[in-house]
Amino acid sequence: MIQLRVKLRDPVYPARRAIYEPHLRVMLNQEAYFFSGKVALKRFQSDPTRYSGPLTDPVTQTRFQPTSRSPRLDFQGRTYFFESETTKRQFETAPATYSVRRET
Repeated sequence: MIQLRVKLRDPVYPARRAIYEPHLRVMLNQEAYFFSGKVALKRFQSDPTRYSGPLTDPVTQTRFQPTSRSPRLDFQGRTYFFESETTKRQFETAPATYSVRRET
């Protein structure tokens, strides 16, 4: 059996190691973020664009840096950010099509 050891850093407190547990995970667009504890998780959730780094727009597959003014939508328990209102509206017309990760 091969065991991989991946060191994940907490995006809120980078000096801390994140814990690879579903209850300490947040999904933004197609990216997963893990945290060192509930405090870091809650802080991230209160302002995800501050800590997330670049995301991939689910419609255009373009990488962009979201801001607090970026169009945002919650769908099936996941938060999505978009590079424009146009791509957000396109997502809203067929969210199941765009909520699945696509390879380009």
